[in-house]
Amino acid sequence: MSEENSAETFGTGNAGEIRTDWNEPELIRLSADTLPKDTVHCYPAKKSLIVRRRLISGISGTAFLASLVFFLLPDSLSIVSAVISTVGFIICLLVFLQSFLITGFRIAIDYGKQEVVLRYQFQKIRIPFEDFDTREGKQDDTEAQLSRIFLRATKVVPKYLILDNVRESACYQTTSKDLASPEDFDQLKADVENIRDVFRGKPSEPLEPILEEDEMTRIINSALADKPKNIDE
Repeated sequence: MSEENSAETFGTGNAGEIRTDWNEPELIRLSADTLPKDTVHCYPAKKSLIVRRRLISGISGTAFLASLVFFLLPDSLSIVSAVISTVGFIICLLVFLQSFLITGFRIAIDYGKQEVVLRYQFQKIRIPFEDFDTREGKQDDTEAQLSRIFLRATKVVPKYLILDNVRESACYQTTSKDLASPEDFDQLKADVENIRDVFRGKPSEPLEPILEEDEMTRIINSALADKPKNIDE
């Protein structure tokens, strides 16, 4: 899950309220009864992501530990190198430990406490439903360029989802490649969008475009139905 800057906020209102604004689309509140009660939905990290982190951090941590011991020996004593090795070992240890935390959940939705809980590093970031918002995310420019270079035509393009606290300047983004399965990502997306629609409002459906032939037929029928008028009267 990555952290991004965000200054965007959204208005609030009463349940069932329809907000009309010249500058914003209509927002329609859904009933809170549409959400589950007293349950927790957990979305763990992808197994391949967990295994990869453990392997990389385990091998790198062992190498840093060995170099630390080496640079502390009298014949090869180097305080600077020992400090660098210590920092590298600590980082690898933290990554290794964090890989166990995200097996339980990377993102959880606690309907009892009405919170979206994000596992970010060693923190549990709790976003109350009333302050929560979500929208589809996208790759940053660097990642998009790398994807165009290395992504095979047969490989599925990952989906992105932003999980936002509207009262803070930071938001968090997760992707379909971070969670256990694409089905988990789709379910998470449905859950958080339902929460958004209940507490923040759902944009009204746009009107379907009128085909040109249908519009011409409507104009002709309207003209035929008009009664002749004397404009000089």
